[in-house]
Order: sequence, then C-alpha cells, then structure tokens
Amino acid sequence: MLEIKTDEKIVLALHRHWIIIVGKIIGVIMLLFTPLLFSAMGWNIINKMLPGGLSVLFLFCLSVYFLFIYLLLFISWMDYYLDMWVITNQRILDVEHYGIFRREVSEFSLKNVQDVTIEIPGMLASLLKYGNVVVQTAGERNFKVREIPNPEKIKDVIIEYSKRAQNNGANSKTIFN
Repeated sequence: MLEIKTDEKIVLALHRHWIIIVGKIIGVIMLLFTPLLFSAMGWNIINKMLPGGLSVLFLFCLSVYFLFIYLLLFISWMDYYLDMWVITNQRILDVEHYGIFRREVSEFSLKNVQDVTIEIPGMLASLLKYGNVVVQTAGERNFKVREIPNPEKIKDVIIEYSKRAQNNGANSKTIFN
C-alpha cells in the first residue's frame, strides 16, 4: 500500500494509455477465437478420427487452453491497471507489477530531479499523444514510465514541481554546530 505523508498532496496518478490494453485485448481475443474456428470447422472430422476417449481428451485440452487464455487476459489487465506513477508535490512514486504476486515500488524526491526527457516511439504514439517519460535523478537509476498519455504535460508538471521543491529546499537553511 502506498503511504502519502500528511503534508503531501497528490498532483497526478498516471496509468498507461488506453490503446496499450486495447492492443493486448485484441491479441488475446484472436488467440481465443483461433481454436473455435478450427473446432467448428473440424469437429465432425475430430469425432470421426478420434475414438470416444480421445475426443473427450481433446475437449479437456481445449478447455485448458481457454483457461490459459483467460489467465493471460487477467494478467494483462492487472499489469495495465496496477502499474502506475503517482506524482505528489514532494516526490514521485513508481509502482511496477511483474506477474501476479511480484511488485516493485520506487520513489524519489523531486528535489533530486536533474533532467526530464520524453520519447515518442512512433506514428501511432504521435497521433494518440502518448509516449515515455524518463526522469534522471541525482542517484544512479533513471526512472522511466512507458506509454503514458500526454507526456509533454507530464514533463512540464514534473519540472514545475521539481523547481518548487528545490526552491523550498534552498529557502530552508540548516545550521550545523
């Protein structure tokens, strides 16, 4: 679970662009209908060629295949829905899910932002206005969010809040004894 500090305000919560999940769903639907076409065309042939016990085995294998396809659809939806970036007025949280049970949560302060780059991967991305945002921090690791809508706007928001965070840090002086 993500914890937001009391003095922190959520600015944006980002998910991937909707076209990404549509592409995955179309691929899964194609996998779903492929055996249906073959079995509808050849069910009489399968019944004639296979003895009674083997046709039941064929139906069982077909059912396992459909179960696998539904599992693939569920994992694709989960990956789309649960992967997110949360931009607050102080930091950015990166939540990345890998499969069903593995999750990685990274966070970095907006004070440490050094560079923000956007990448538009192709013509479809240009038309639908989605792309990648890469944030380079003072640490070793670059943070990259893929296939988000309006990357230019996201870049501007990150830069604006990064400047605010750096100015607030410059205004608060600490004195060491």
